[in-house]
Amino acid sequence: NSSAIMVSTSKRFLFGCIALIGDIAIISHSAKADQVYFVDGGEHETSQEYPEHNIFILNGTTLSLVNGISIVAPSDGKDGEEAVRVEDAFFHAKNGLISGGLGVGGSGVTVTTNRNSEFQAKATFEEGVTVHGGDAIRQTTTRGGDAVQVLHAGSEAVFK
Repeated sequence: NSSAIMVSTSKRFLFGCIALIGDIAIISHSAKADQVYFVDGGEHETSQEYPEHNIFILNGTTLSLVNGISIVAPSDGKDGEEAVRVEDAFFHAKNGLISGGLGVGGSGVTVTTNRNSEFQAKATFEEGVTVHGGDAIRQTTTRGGDAVQVLHAGSEAVFK
């Protein structure tokens, strides 16, 4: 069963909608991209394609990327956007492609642990995963973002 909650927010021409599907929240804005949040503290696998999306894994939640799918950040971000943000959570990329957003600073994956968090942020990348920083494959600018960015004490990225 899925339930949906519609929320309209106004922030200078920004209108949004939140849909809760099981334990996943999808936030849709008037821009081209959808933001998908995994926040329930559970374990999830995804084999769904995410073109023009930002994926957020938060609060002790685990997400595994399987079946060779791709996650591509929006191509219209003014300052670049990350494709995947792992904050106080765990991400396991088994295979697939992850590409950061267009513009300066569009990281493929950002791993960060907040101060005093009860969860350590960790991302593990298996051999079958390719991660690009923003613009790394679009050749739009020479200042694209990092493929993988690890921030703050306790955060960890493992490459197998």
